Amino acid sequence: MKIIDAFVTAESIVKKHLAIKPNEEVVLVADSETDMEIVYTLAGVIKSVGADYTIAIMPNRDHSNSAMMTKFIDKGLEAADVLIGVTKASGAPCYSAVAQQMFYDGKIRTMSMVFRNLNHFTKGGATADYDEIVKNADRLADIWRNGKEIHVTSKKGTDLRAPIVKERVRIENGFATKVGDECAFSDGEVFMYPVAGVDGIAVIDGPIYRFGLPEDIMKIKVNEGKAISIEGNGDAVNQLKEIVFSVENAENFAELAIGLNPCSLINGDFEEEKKALGNVHFALGKTPVVYSAIHMDLIMREGTVEIDNKLVLKDGKLMI
Repeated sequence: MKIIDAFVTAESIVKKHLAIKPNEEVVLVADSETDMEIVYTLAGVIKSVGADYTIAIMPNRDHSNSAMMTKFIDKGLEAADVLIGVTKASGAPCYSAVAQQMFYDGKIRTMSMVFRNLNHFTKGGATADYDEIVKNADRLADIWRNGKEIHVTSKKGTDLRAPIVKERVRIENGFATKVGDECAFSDGEVFMYPVAGVDGIAVIDGPIYRFGLPEDIMKIKVNEGKAISIEGNGDAVNQLKEIVFSVENAENFAELAIGLNPCSLINGDFEEEKKALGNVHFALGKTPVVYSAIHMDLIMREGTVEIDNKLVLKDGKLMI
């Protein structure tokens, strides 16, 4: 039954979310842990619309080089119209400097399905009404871009402020239909790459990149856009601290995002939960303007967000 549901999702992705046209070149980047049923299902639908596909399988990456594809794939992107990242062991197709530069230069459009499996493809956030997500994302992004400061709090102690740079506020709504567009699947968020000036405490009570749901809440103190301390108990916290304070620029406060997908599951999976309506996620590490070998998402559940004292999210409920 899963493969039948996967075909329905693939049809929607290829024909609606990416609007792939005849004669376009599509590259699907996988690794040895990828659920290849996803890749083959997408490839079959891509072929059916008259486009060409290439399946590229790269090595698994750890935190020391998780934003790097192979040189061969980097070079091959020059001939591609669409990049679909389906790696399971790393986010390389999403965070590769080469891929990011190409879509910022308007040469390619991309969809990230990294760290996902067949369940992500057919359940939870994948089943949402994406036209409704587009409407909410547009409303939120308009408020965000016209603000000067964003303030994030939570009942568990988050209290974080960041100056707003409207050019760095971006939408991921599940659609990438023209060059320069980026999206994910499943999807639904508005996010910002902050600048120096982010200050406060982020309390993480949801899942974490690579480590899942930690044993205890984690507190990250941020000063001038950098994580300066991480507190908490358990192996996940200790491993995260080791990465953050050993990998170049991994302490950089890289992202602040509000989830908008009402169908995303609260299940301890960071790729699923970071899109969930009412969750807020932060990231440390790489941005388009700060290099790091890693980009690590950390989820905070049921956040409250104000933009210039206008309440846009209250205890996980959208207020716009």
